[in-house]
Amino acid sequence: MLKVNRLLKLKTSHRLSATSSTAAFAPIVATLLFTGLSMLIATPCQASKPLTKTVDKFEFKVEFNGTSTLLIADDGAIWRVPSTGITYYCMAPSWKIIVFNNATNRGRIFPYEHWHNREEGKDPIRIKSRLVVPAFFQGKAATLLRAEIEPMESLKNQGEFFYRSSSRKTNEYSRIEVLELKDKKLTKQALEFVRWRFSMPFLSGPLLKFTNIYPNGKRETIASVTSMLHTTIPISEWRAPKNFKEVDSTSKVNDEKASYKKAAEMFDSLMP
Repeated sequence: MLKVNRLLKLKTSHRLSATSSTAAFAPIVATLLFTGLSMLIATPCQASKPLTKTVDKFEFKVEFNGTSTLLIADDGAIWRVPSTGITYYCMAPSWKIIVFNNATNRGRIFPYEHWHNREEGKDPIRIKSRLVVPAFFQGKAATLLRAEIEPMESLKNQGEFFYRSSSRKTNEYSRIEVLELKDKKLTKQALEFVRWRFSMPFLSGPLLKFTNIYPNGKRETIASVTSMLHTTIPISEWRAPKNFKEVDSTSKVNDEKASYKKAAEMFDSLMP
């Protein structure tokens, strides 16, 4: 009888231990279930969050083109010119330049080896002497280059060539001032793109302001930054275009022939 009582006590003790163990684990199990449920609920919200790209954004006021935007990151650069509808893409890993017009779905491609040591469609600036001094721009450290250059004719004068009675060049400038951002590291290819776009192979950082100075003292600001931000853009805006019609000249990107035809038709309609 004594043995039977001992066995009953032992079984009861085991049952109590099992019950207390289950009770001890209950809060842990509940916590795990709650955490898992929270993760399941949060996951769709996180997945729906739009992807973004961090870039340095420079807004420019450019002579003849109005407002333009430069976006720069380690893996690319984009130059937008809303007034013409053209966007320049220079993206890793190929670093080819695509000059693209969304309205015409046309684009011109410059392979990296064809453009990185050249200037974009303009005569390069040839410096005869220079002086570099420290400066500031919107509270940031900058450098100001004052240079004497080989005489050059402004783009405005070149555009008026067809209206001249003489082929002689007029109103050339022989000095420039170039303000650029200091201590802003760019990848080799992104810096080459900035140099190419502004026809300034001597740049060592982002351009902030460019001024022509004429012999009579007249100053002509060609490009100046109105704002600069370290910001984010939708990742969809950081992609080069695809499936466009490739053309062999930049004028065809904007379909300038059609524009000239339209202008000629308007001119004819004004004639008596």
